[in-house]
Amino acid sequence: MNTILPPLPCPRLQERALWAKGIIQTLSPYGKQARDLPEDLRLYNSADDMSLVHVSQTDMNRLWHAAAHLSRDDCFALRMGQAFTSATSQLLALAARSSETAEAGIQRIIRFVQVFSTQAQLYSVEDEHHLTVYFEPKGAAHPLHIEALLSRCIALLRELETTNLPLIMEVRLSGDTEKRREECEQILGTRVRTGCKRVAVRLNRRALQAPLPTSDAFLLKRLDSSLEDMLEHLPNVDFAEQVKQRIRVLLSEREVSEDLVATPFNVSPRHLRRKLSETGTTYEKLLDEVRMELAIKLIQEHRLNLGRIAFELGFLDPSSFTRAFRRWTGMSPTAFREQSQGKSESSALP
Repeated sequence: MNTILPPLPCPRLQERALWAKGIIQTLSPYGKQARDLPEDLRLYNSADDMSLVHVSQTDMNRLWHAAAHLSRDDCFALRMGQAFTSATSQLLALAARSSETAEAGIQRIIRFVQVFSTQAQLYSVEDEHHLTVYFEPKGAAHPLHIEALLSRCIALLRELETTNLPLIMEVRLSGDTEKRREECEQILGTRVRTGCKRVAVRLNRRALQAPLPTSDAFLLKRLDSSLEDMLEHLPNVDFAEQVKQRIRVLLSEREVSEDLVATPFNVSPRHLRRKLSETGTTYEKLLDEVRMELAIKLIQEHRLNLGRIAFELGFLDPSSFTRAFRRWTGMSPTAFREQSQGKSESSALP
C-alpha cells in the first residue's frame, strides 16, 4: 500500500462538493460507507442537491486520506476517475466532442477543466511528435485527487479518438508507483511511466487533426458561452497563489517581507493587503502556509536537521519553529520525522 502522509490544509482553495460525494460513493464496492468517515465529513454524502456547495481543500484532502486508508487500494483514485461522472463533466465532454477536431476538443478541456475541478491547472507542451498535457496541482492538492482528475480526463479523451491512430500514447504518474504500474495500465488502457516529477498524459500529434464526426458549431457556441460564465463565477484565488510563489522565492533567499512580496506586482503593501483580502486571506496567512508546506517537505526529505530547517524557514530559534509546527500538525517536528521515517521504512518492506 502506498504511504499517503497527512494532508496539508489549504482552506482557501474550494472544491465542488460533487467530488466529496464521488469519493464517498466510490467506497461502497469496498464495503465502506459514509459512517466509516470522520463525523464532520459525512454531511457531504447528503441526498440533497449540493451543486452550489463547496468543500475546502483541507476537507478534500482529509477525505482522500480517509479513502486511501479505508479502501487499502493503491489504485482507488484511478478507479474512481474512470467511474466518476457528473453533469458538469458531461457538459465538458459534450463541448469537447462538439469541437471541430480532437486538438480543439483537448484545448477546451484544458481551458474549462476548472469548472469540474479547481484543484489543478492543465497546460500543454508540444514537440515534433507529441502534445503533452500536464496536471499542475494548485495549493496543496492531494496526489490522489490529481490522479482521479487525470483518470477522468483520460475517459474524456477516449471519446475524441476517431481514427485507427491511437490518441493517448502514455500516462506519467508521480510517486512510488512502480509496484502498481501494471494495474494502472489495465485501468487506464495505455502505457504508464512511474516516478515522474509531474503527472501528465502524452498524446499523438498525428491523431490531433482528425475531424470529429460529432462536431456541432451551433451547439459549441452556446456551450462555450455557458462554460465561460461558469469560470467567471468560480472563486478567484490565483492572485493569492502568485503571492505564495513569490514568498517561496524570497524564503529561499532568506529575505522575506511584505514590501519585497509586493514589488513584482507593482502595488504598495497596503494595496497588496486589500487584494489578498478580496481572495479571503492575508499576507501573514500565506507566509504561514508556505512555511508549513516547506517544513513538512524538508522533514520528509530527511536531508537537514531540525535546527537547520528552522533557520531556512526564517524562524528566530528552534523553539519558535516547534511551536508553529505543533499548531500546523498537532505534533512536534521530532515526532513527525519519526512517523515519516517509520512509514518510509514500512513501505520499503517486501
